[in-house]
Amino acid sequence: MDRKELLFQILAIRRETTEIYHKYLSLAREYYPGEMLYMREVHIVMEIRPDGLDNISTLSERLKITNGAVSQYLAKLEKKGFIIRIQDACDKRQYSVKLTEKGKELYYRHLEYDNVSYAKACKLFTDFSMEELDVIYRFDKQFKEFTDHMKD
Repeated sequence: MDRKELLFQILAIRRETTEIYHKYLSLAREYYPGEMLYMREVHIVMEIRPDGLDNISTLSERLKITNGAVSQYLAKLEKKGFIIRIQDACDKRQYSVKLTEKGKELYYRHLEYDNVSYAKACKLFTDFSMEELDVIYRFDKQFKEFTDHMKD
């Protein structure tokens, strides 16, 4: 296989993986007993953390999504009882965000899930040297740069 064909095969696998991941993100799952949540909602809870956040802008920066999108997710999470939004007394446009007890339970459940998933991933890549992992990392960074223009 020549270089061009190998790169084509790599990109084909990347496309397939991306499609699978996109489908995974777009399905609600029972991350918390009796509650159907999307992964993005769970990741928002994970970014709020048990200590909470002083403003929504911090959350949108961390997740690389707009304040409007964050507000929509927060409204859904608040309705489901995972978070509360507290309006700033001095600036009515500003809100802090806190996890409820239910939100904290979801946070710790998902943290454990992430730890188990990370351990599985580590086992999957045990045959790769640090140098090989570095090559994968550099490829992913370059692939991201290549695809960044597609966001607009």
